[in-house]
Amino acid sequence: MNPIYVTTSEQLQELCSNLETAALIAFDTEFVAEDTYRPELCLVQVATDEVLAVIDPLSCGPMNQFWELLLKPDRPVIVHAGREEILFHYRSTGQTIPALFDIQLAAGFVGYDYPASYGSLVQKFTGEVLDKEETRSDWRKRPLSNRQLKYASQDVFDLPKIYRLLHAQLVKQGRLEWLQEEIASRQADLASVERQEQWHRMSGIHSLNGHCLAIARALWLWRDEQAKSRDIPPRRVLRDDLLVELARRGTSDPKRISSLRGMEHRHLKAALDDIVAVIEVARKEPIPQWPRRERYGTGQPSGMLTQFLGAALAYICRSKKIAPSIVGTADDLRDFVLYRTDTRATEVPPPSLLQGWRATIVGRFLDDLLSGKTGMALTDIRSEMPLRFCDASNELAVDLDLDH
Repeated sequence: MNPIYVTTSEQLQELCSNLETAALIAFDTEFVAEDTYRPELCLVQVATDEVLAVIDPLSCGPMNQFWELLLKPDRPVIVHAGREEILFHYRSTGQTIPALFDIQLAAGFVGYDYPASYGSLVQKFTGEVLDKEETRSDWRKRPLSNRQLKYASQDVFDLPKIYRLLHAQLVKQGRLEWLQEEIASRQADLASVERQEQWHRMSGIHSLNGHCLAIARALWLWRDEQAKSRDIPPRRVLRDDLLVELARRGTSDPKRISSLRGMEHRHLKAALDDIVAVIEVARKEPIPQWPRRERYGTGQPSGMLTQFLGAALAYICRSKKIAPSIVGTADDLRDFVLYRTDTRATEVPPPSLLQGWRATIVGRFLDDLLSGKTGMALTDIRSEMPLRFCDASNELAVDLDLDH
């Protein structure tokens, strides 16, 4: 199927009218993120059962009409690893996509590798090998070649087919609601990050305290406003390492600021008065609060214990045919152990491994291991599944004297 190339507002309106009655909409984007405050949207590729289209937002004008189409609650919207697609949509509508289906995440829920590339999923489900020659194209340049248009459209052509195959597996295994729960949670997290200040995510920020944090936050806000107004990446206004070091020193003395290595660049010399003013005001500001995060105790659990539970989690996921990297991380296991072993930690909501679908698939097994009700035994070392769970009460416990 040759893609329709949409380059005018009239063509976009006609396409959106045709998409109104589609049973599903699959889409992908091509963007460039190196030179602008936010990624610059260069193409939107769309596929339904009847339509294959490549939209050029650089020439056809605002994309609002298309983004609104994705808000229909009972029509699946198919993506692969759709973080940026979610954000493009959210920035336009202020809403998340109600019926989103991410095939990368769905594949992990039914036992395939996660995260799997789109090419590997296409090959697995269709047997086709995608042409990746245009991966490094500069999608801002016009005109686009036929080869570029073909490359762009192939990224959505198989999405409807893969969606239906994965959807059937999820329904058969009773995991469709798990996927929907996870996608809703991830979309909510992205929307929350988009709305909030992100100064606390800077590299090196955790080495600061007191009024140094107030200076760091003020410089971050100034930098963000400068980058937004000039449509450039924030790092081009002031690098993270320089921002954190300015906050650490806490001085508004222009000479001491200018002596900092890295501040000799022309654009920073021109901004010196602004930086001095920001620091002077920030030194009188209240110390900012870190964004609230649930704390599960103050210590560190035994490394051996978390490694043991990590092996158990991997075994459970392998047995249940779900990708371990979706279920939990080392930090999730740490939170789980502290929540179960530190009485103060129970005053906060349960950690992720004890909530929702994760509690169903791994939570109770980990609880039984931690309480000693269940044990793990090594069986056939040649097997891909060399471990098994066993009833600890029926196993002979032996203390080893390693000195004799």
